[in-house]
Amino acid sequence: MLTTASRHFDQDMARACALRQHAHTIAADPLGSDVRRAAWMMAVAAADAYFCDAYADVISRSLRAKGLEPSVPIPDRLARLKVPVVAVIRPASGGWRWRMAARELIEEESVLSLEKVRQLFGHFFRDGHKIVNQDTIATWLTHPSARVRCFGITATEYRAMTLHQQAGARKGALEQFETRFEAIFQRRHDCIHNCDRPKVALQPISDGQASKAIEDVGFLVNRVNDELLSQFPVYLEGLGFSVATRNQVLQ
Repeated sequence: MLTTASRHFDQDMARACALRQHAHTIAADPLGSDVRRAAWMMAVAAADAYFCDAYADVISRSLRAKGLEPSVPIPDRLARLKVPVVAVIRPASGGWRWRMAARELIEEESVLSLEKVRQLFGHFFRDGHKIVNQDTIATWLTHPSARVRCFGITATEYRAMTLHQQAGARKGALEQFETRFEAIFQRRHDCIHNCDRPKVALQPISDGQASKAIEDVGFLVNRVNDELLSQFPVYLEGLGFSVATRNQVLQ
């Protein structure tokens, strides 16, 4: 599960890192800075591609499970999906057919906001364990690779708090996380749509800025990937699919 999405993301992030490293060999600006901008855009594009591929993956596996056990009721959101006719009649195996159908559902989308991530993937999480919200952000801010710039607090500081203090800290951490990624995604838009001139003047970009943006994009996608791997099987079980069906569609 998610193997292809993860592999492509790792490959694309390696390309982003290679671009940033190549910028070190270019002494003159704006060319060196432009290569760093390209690295930033590549990293954000890698995240966008991952989210689209991951969504296609979980949708296709859900549809395959329904095909194997038609009697199991599925949520309205899945039942109302407008699957293209060509995807149903194309000569392909069940798993590949549904994956292509799901990919066509998302191919015109851009998943470059945390709200869009919640909208697409929140459905596949059990109640009380939704993605990127105040209740679950603590598992991210205490992750070994978490950074203060993303959450405004360290894991050590958070663990030393009372339960009441932690509740407030989670709210602040989520707001900081949202602000951080809004800035990362917006900078990508600025680069693409107005050559990084949101207010006429060209924005400066340092190696440190590019490096941290790439690192933070990797953190976001890897945490989402971990959550989906742990929660999607629980989701299928909660719908009522048998062990045999779950094992088959999760391979």
